Amino acid sequence: MKFVYKKEFLKRFDLYPALIQELILETDLQIKSYLEKQIAPYGLRIKKIGPNTFEARVTDKIRIVWARKEDVIYFALLGTHDEVRRFIKNV
Repeated sequence: MKFVYKKEFLKRFDLYPALIQELILETDLQIKSYLEKQIAPYGLRIKKIGPNTFEARVTDKIRIVWARKEDVIYFALLGTHDEVRRFIKNV
């Protein structure tokens, strides 16, 4: 399985403070583990938000959105609930 990070995802990551960045990296590892083993910790709260598009919880306010196309995972968005809603409307 191949993982690709969109530019917008990486730019947003750089804007967060170091403590939040650590949480994002931990969540990223949990998502990758989930994708390989199909077992996720409860706090991750993975939700399907569109065809082949999913979100996971970093904190109460921050979400990671990714899409799956064949054997490639695209990490597309790192943002709030409102940003996720706008993303879904544009997909």
